[in-house]
Amino acid sequence: MPDKNNFEPFKNIGLCFSGGGYRATFYALGVVSYLNKIYYKNKPLLHSAKALSTVSGGTLLGVAYARAVQQDGYDFKQFFNLFYKTFTSENDTLLETAIAKLADDTVWEANPYKKRSLINAFALAYAEMPIFKGYFELFKKERIKQLEQVCFNATDFSFGLTYRFQNRGYFGNTPLYKHYQKQVNALRDKIELSDVIASSSCFPVGFEPLVFPDDYFKNHETSDYKNLKGLDAFIDGVGIMDGGIADNQGIGSMMLISDRMDDGLDLIIVNDVGSYKMKPWIQDSTAIGKGSTIKKVIGKILRYFTIKPMYWITLLIGLLIIILNSVLVFGSAFTSLYIIGSVILGIGLTFSVLGLIASIIKGFTLSRLKSVFKKNIPEPLLDDILTFQKLDISLIQRMLTDRITSASTMINDVFLKQMRRLNYDLFYSKPELVNKRITTTIYKLNGQKSPYSKGRPSYVIMML
Repeated sequence: MPDKNNFEPFKNIGLCFSGGGYRATFYALGVVSYLNKIYYKNKPLLHSAKALSTVSGGTLLGVAYARAVQQDGYDFKQFFNLFYKTFTSENDTLLETAIAKLADDTVWEANPYKKRSLINAFALAYAEMPIFKGYFELFKKERIKQLEQVCFNATDFSFGLTYRFQNRGYFGNTPLYKHYQKQVNALRDKIELSDVIASSSCFPVGFEPLVFPDDYFKNHETSDYKNLKGLDAFIDGVGIMDGGIADNQGIGSMMLISDRMDDGLDLIIVNDVGSYKMKPWIQDSTAIGKGSTIKKVIGKILRYFTIKPMYWITLLIGLLIIILNSVLVFGSAFTSLYIIGSVILGIGLTFSVLGLIASIIKGFTLSRLKSVFKKNIPEPLLDDILTFQKLDISLIQRMLTDRITSASTMINDVFLKQMRRLNYDLFYSKPELVNKRITTTIYKLNGQKSPYSKGRPSYVIMML
């Protein structure tokens, strides 16, 4: 524990960079630029930044900066200019590059270890950008410069916990590391920084999770990979995505970092582009009509997937014309009647075969749907759900719209804001961090008062 009597301010600074897309990325860039211009004891405050904890959009800046300070001849101005230039409107082709990779078969033939998905396409695009090139081994304890500890946060989809790509302490989280340290540590340094960024920044619904270790290592035949993949916790892979799900400010990871450091951190700066504000959810006000019910619509559609009597009648008429013409019922055999009969026969036969195939497909599909319903819906609820087929289509549409929009609001606003409050409650309730913590929020730049500027003294949010 640090000696309170010999306290030295700004000796060890920890920087948290929140998630929030490019807004978070460039707010973080502005913060490090500001710290580089503020001097204390003849050196920039940025030189005292000994720890990073980043999430999502903040991870883009965090990885690039942590990588840059490792390079020989590192110069902050050069780093700033290169990073900024990479993402100017005329140079930022990240989205176009990722989409092109997703559509290109040759890309996935060259990278068969990765599942073909949008987030993996982004990971491959990140890997080609000079500011993100490299592997996690850059941050090994014996190699790291200036920054002592780095932590890039994601969330695992096996336990629902923060998954930490960090160079000290456990890698991942306790359930996925505690009993498998040897196997995990054998591979951790071989993870590409591009995959770390993708893992931290792939937000729900917009992307799918990466799968660890499957999507992270090109060679699946090495003994280290096979040893990890053979473990029960990893045999089916671990889904990893967006750190903002569990902690969008990276506060929990930074507090763990401070506890691990011999001298602790004398200042933790949480740089947050999140907000207490949210756009209120508004229900769909579409008028309910008096159209068809789901049952009627589905019934009309299914009627096309069957053998109709008209198909058989057409087939028989064509066949009858050919037979009657052959037995000279019309006085002699007319070539034109053979042609007409063959065309009618062909039409009837074609529609009959298609109807038969459609009937088989319909029967198989309905059987599968019934099986899925029985397996996934409790029997007491099944009858209740089936009653929805009697409702008007416009009512069903409004109900679905309200559910989708409210669920999106819950995930992207309500849930994240609740997690944000809980993490700040934890952060500002620690007595050992009194006078060692501040929060810089992007919405404070407008100079307006916020609910956080009132109430308990510990919740005063400042700009550095």
